Amino acid sequence: MSYHIPPPAGTLVSLDDVPLGQWYSFFMQWQVPVFTSVVYTLLSFYFNARQSKQAKQAATSQKSLDKAKKSRFTPMNTIVFVHNAVLAVYSAWAFWGVFPAFVNSIAQKGVHAGLCDIDGLLWNSVLFKHNYLFYLSKYYELFDTAIILLKGRPASILQIYHHAGIVVIMYLSNYYAPAVAIFMVWENAGVHTIMYSYYALTVAGINPPGKQYLTTLQIAQFLFGQASVLLYFVLPNCQTQDQRMWMWALTSYLLPLIALFAQFFVKTYRKAPVRKQKKVE
Repeated sequence: MSYHIPPPAGTLVSLDDVPLGQWYSFFMQWQVPVFTSVVYTLLSFYFNARQSKQAKQAATSQKSLDKAKKSRFTPMNTIVFVHNAVLAVYSAWAFWGVFPAFVNSIAQKGVHAGLCDIDGLLWNSVLFKHNYLFYLSKYYELFDTAIILLKGRPASILQIYHHAGIVVIMYLSNYYAPAVAIFMVWENAGVHTIMYSYYALTVAGINPPGKQYLTTLQIAQFLFGQASVLLYFVLPNCQTQDQRMWMWALTSYLLPLIALFAQFFVKTYRKAPVRKQKKVE
């Protein structure tokens, strides 16, 4: 690459020691996440419109689709299973790579120094690597939407907003290196371990109960994440001005996301009971 974008100030980790570190300068150009987010959003709405036009045709072939769904080992199902399994394994690896180090940092340095990572030890030992890989994983997660569209279903506003926004947010997280990013990584990785494992099992024909609890878990994750941001706002000498700007950007992303997830939960799992109408003779 003819250009070079260095890691944030205070980073002592060599990119040679980070998986996919050779792509750091490319993905840390602001044009990459912005272009990806815009194109992803436009394509999602475009294919949503096509799905709507083809709805009648899809309805006529529903019987054949239902027969195909009975076979668990179709090429499409195999791809979906592998996709979910890869994300489940990666998420588990990321969680166990970050969370124990986070707990040890607080235990050894105290709450304030541990949370704020004042000496930069947490950032240089685990967070820089996992924050960067976490950012890259958000590009791969865009395939979630492709799967939905390939199955003949439209992508929801929640789905599009969630994926388009997180790519930009995680780019900024890597650029500004806020200490609160540790919460984003281990929270999201922990929830995704459960979520993608569940999805992989359902594709394999195993249907664990309590699907609605996945949505509840996601909402709880975002609420806890927002609470973490508020905590870092009040911790003294913990963030630079640029990092505080990123926290405001994260808040502006999280609040609509929480509202969309809550709306989805109510619409999907809290349907009003159907009142029986008296038969008119």
